Amino acid sequence: MKIVLPEIQINDATGFDPAVDIFRRKDFGERLANLIENAEGNLVIALDAGWGQGKSTFIKMWRGHLSHHRDSKIQSVYFDAFENDYQKDPFLALASEMYQLIPDADASNKIKFKDKAIKAGKSLARGTLKLTVKTVTAGIVDGSTFDAAESGISSLIADQVDDLVKEKFEHAQKDKLALKAFKEHLSEFSKSVGNDKPIVFIIDELDRCRPDFALELLEQVKHLFSVEGITFLLVTNRVQLEQSIMAKYGGIDPVNYLHKFINVWLTMPRSSEVHNDNGYQYLRHLMHSMLVESDQRTNLKDCENVLYEIVQYYQPSFREIDRILSYFAILSNMAGQQGYESNFEFIMAIVCYLKACKPSALNPVNGTLSYNLIASAANFADIEKTERFSQLEYITRLVKFDFGDQELKDKMIEEKQINQPHFIRQTSNRLILINKWLTEITN
Repeated sequence: MKIVLPEIQINDATGFDPAVDIFRRKDFGERLANLIENAEGNLVIALDAGWGQGKSTFIKMWRGHLSHHRDSKIQSVYFDAFENDYQKDPFLALASEMYQLIPDADASNKIKFKDKAIKAGKSLARGTLKLTVKTVTAGIVDGSTFDAAESGISSLIADQVDDLVKEKFEHAQKDKLALKAFKEHLSEFSKSVGNDKPIVFIIDELDRCRPDFALELLEQVKHLFSVEGITFLLVTNRVQLEQSIMAKYGGIDPVNYLHKFINVWLTMPRSSEVHNDNGYQYLRHLMHSMLVESDQRTNLKDCENVLYEIVQYYQPSFREIDRILSYFAILSNMAGQQGYESNFEFIMAIVCYLKACKPSALNPVNGTLSYNLIASAANFADIEKTERFSQLEYITRLVKFDFGDQELKDKMIEEKQINQPHFIRQTSNRLILINKWLTEITN
């Protein structure tokens, strides 16, 4: 069985091909496209989903759908914010992506756009006085400590700072006009390049950026790039973005802050219905793709069956499911063709889940694993009350037996809470053993 998960292959023309659109999100993509086409004004949309829920994969399919599978004139620009957050200022990075939309044959428009963008960029650079002062003084002072520290720095540095302040005042009006000229030109640009059809500027991975870069990008989108004919689609995790706001601004209300910049919030759909569970579908897709050609099914059939129930109950992210399957593949390859008896494989399944999603529960306490930590992390108390997840409920008994003293084991045996007598006669802790196997390989 393959241990390295195969990547979903998506190119510019894939669109919502059923072979890769595992969750059947084409209808959601159509609704999103209709919203953008029919909306008036300079719309900023945020697509929200948690970490590892397939946002970037959806966006790649959606772009291909717009350009190759739909009677649509929407033009899209893709910008990976995380790949660009090494830059101090997002302005030129955003403007460069816009610049790529101008056909090579339209040399005059390229020159004009570049000229406006450069002037606006210089104006923004002059506006960041705090950063400039700190740079000039080699970190001795910044904008917040300048007054107190001015008397303690050399006259040479003081003169340089005076020049910076003087330059800012002298260029204030020019800078304001340069930024205004850029925005006016961008409005004309959107009409000529978009042919009166909307341009969608997609900003992905916003939640993974440095907080200061992410928030500066948001502010520039709103104040400099938001013009008629250009829709911004921010692909992000709202919770993480709100945390970035609080990290930079302290006690500010992040919800109200975001309302200033974002017009519409959309949530990436994820079904968890009994007969239509996206996690189950994803696990099944991966399980099939990880098998080598000679295999019809895995050699850990009971473990595999329990993993489907685990995914439906705990609803891990798709990226967490990737990790669960990686651990499962390691155990499968170690087992050989014979596999293990059922109870052992049941415990394997819960260890794969804990290792991927709740790793702290498998950290030793005073040299050994803690049943209480595991039971709390795996939510055993609630599982014991459910009837739907019968295999998971049985796992709670297996783990309890595994960690119990002899008195508890005898009681559970007498009450027939555990299947397979040959298993229950052996007293070694299987969960600890399986965790040890994975720790030896993965750490």
